[in-house]
Amino acid sequence: MSTLRLLSPSITRAPKGPPPPDRNWLSDGIEKAKDLKEAASLLIGGSIYLANKKAALALEQKVRPLADVKDVKMARPMVLCPGWNTEINKFQFLTDKLLVSGENGPEAVYLKQGKAFHDPECSLPLEQIPSNSKVFVNIWDNVKTPPDQTAPQIKQNVALIQQALGAGKVDLVGYSMGGLAARKYLDEGGTGVANFITLGTPHRGTRFAQMSARVIQRNIQWALKFSGLTAGDAAAMEWLAAGSPKLAALNERWPQQRAQVDNVLFIAGRKEWTPSTRWFQLSQGDGMVETDSSKLPGVTTKILTGKGFLHHGSLPHDSQVFAEMQKFLGFEALAGSSSNPMPDVAKPEPQTPYGCL
Repeated sequence: MSTLRLLSPSITRAPKGPPPPDRNWLSDGIEKAKDLKEAASLLIGGSIYLANKKAALALEQKVRPLADVKDVKMARPMVLCPGWNTEINKFQFLTDKLLVSGENGPEAVYLKQGKAFHDPECSLPLEQIPSNSKVFVNIWDNVKTPPDQTAPQIKQNVALIQQALGAGKVDLVGYSMGGLAARKYLDEGGTGVANFITLGTPHRGTRFAQMSARVIQRNIQWALKFSGLTAGDAAAMEWLAAGSPKLAALNERWPQQRAQVDNVLFIAGRKEWTPSTRWFQLSQGDGMVETDSSKLPGVTTKILTGKGFLHHGSLPHDSQVFAEMQKFLGFEALAGSSSNPMPDVAKPEPQTPYGCL
């Protein structure tokens, strides 16, 4: 027995090594499914937006925007705040209409980081702002810059106007994300504003930005290429997304912002199918911002419907929008309506939904 016991091979266990890697196939699959859902939703919403964008541009060739409204005399200087990815000549129809009477200054003054320019490209410095100037346009350092970084630029530009024209208040008009920039300016104690208007501003965020943030974060190339988005849009999407913590914090402080101005009006369009946070994924809005997102408590929100330029990218030159601005800002209607003598800026056929708004 002892001999057999000695000759029998001993049974030993292999030493324990590191545990096998966790199998994350399930979580990976869930994330990929979310990627597909968000990218596909962005494709559907973007396709609708692009079609409406092309239709709005085609309408501009047939019906000259604002040709049906009377020339006006403005009550005080007005400062326009562009939004995310806003094309450089977005406000051309509006500024031309305001200037054609000759009552509101000789030209639009473009403001960039505390300096004045003759042109929207900010290549021709304006040595002195004419004393009768009333039409001003903010030009951000970058069209993708989020509100927390454009708000200080508003402060610089409002200070420049007040220095050039003397003490007094201006009217502030924020288009799309430009409305959030203006609110951030007020949130940080910004002063000198009489009346405050927003056009198509997503005060409660957008489903579009939720989808875009996911596509950017996950670097879904085909969706980025289709939509015209880049990694440089991520910071703006953090502000524009429904459920954004930054936007929620700004909304919590709305009463303090409201106290900084005399009067407030929100304007929104309700004409097109718009990506929605609701279960159906689409609801009525301006193609970018659903109607409910344009509202905040205690503020009159004018919801515009019917024919006209109520697509998100066209709101600044819709006649109904102009009529609301005229009443709210106290524009004096003059006799007649003059055609704009300035030639139109050529607009190429849009290739992506969101590359330029």
